[in-house]
Amino acid sequence: MHKERHNNLELGIRLTPRSPLLIKSSGISPNPSLPDMQFVRTFVKGIETIYIPGASLKGVFRSYVEKILRTKKGIDGACDIFDKGKTCAKETEKELPGNEIYKNSCLACKMFGSTKLKSRISFIDAYPSGEIKTETRYGVAISRLTHAVAQGPFDMEVAVSGSFNSKIYLENFELWQLGALALAIRGLNDGLIRIGFGKNRGFGEVAVNIETIQFTFSSELPEKEICGIGKIVSEDAANKYGLVGNDIIIIESNPSKTENEIIYTKREYSPKSWEEISNKAISQLKGILS
Repeated sequence: MHKERHNNLELGIRLTPRSPLLIKSSGISPNPSLPDMQFVRTFVKGIETIYIPGASLKGVFRSYVEKILRTKKGIDGACDIFDKGKTCAKETEKELPGNEIYKNSCLACKMFGSTKLKSRISFIDAYPSGEIKTETRYGVAISRLTHAVAQGPFDMEVAVSGSFNSKIYLENFELWQLGALALAIRGLNDGLIRIGFGKNRGFGEVAVNIETIQFTFSSELPEKEICGIGKIVSEDAANKYGLVGNDIIIIESNPSKTENEIIYTKREYSPKSWEEISNKAISQLKGILS
């Protein structure tokens, strides 16, 4: 199925720290002026800047979604990665057709992928949208035996204001997967999910604002409809992959822009439409989990 492209969501987001934020670099910087624990850095247009790696975002989203799926559906919702004999990658170790691998995978692996299955969702690195203010925080390690200082002091570089822009892509998706994404975004805004280092110190709380929403479909659809892949492909293909049939939601919001190209139809929605879209998609997720 990944050889074809039937539907796609491009979601532009802005991440704003609500508490100190640190995505810790794994290496040691040659710059002696930087703290012991410095923010991960890269170069953009020749200028060094801090950023949030897309892999860090994906890990946080997957962890939260897995908890929800495992709570409601057990290992059918999210396989146990610590039991190597029962992971989806192990269960599908034999050479199987792509449709069988997808059909037999847990819900989490269907969405986020495994070593045998490509992910439906991808996250772009989040770069600063303007000036990011950082400051240095200090800490010490306390011995649990003596209750005295075991190591330190050490210093940490944290972002305290500003915002980061990123994009999330969901391709060939079922609507319950869109609902799972919406639920994770809601979890971030509610403070249930934190990003980066020092979560138990109160670090890593962020607000997520939806900036842009663009859907792409391989067939023309009524203006009020948003469809999962099971509605777009043939009934035979949907059955082969175990897709949700008649996967559709009806929304009241009208697209702000529509482009009918030779192959695809693109629709853009205003950020205000996200609440309605996400609520309808979460209802589809509830149906899968019931």
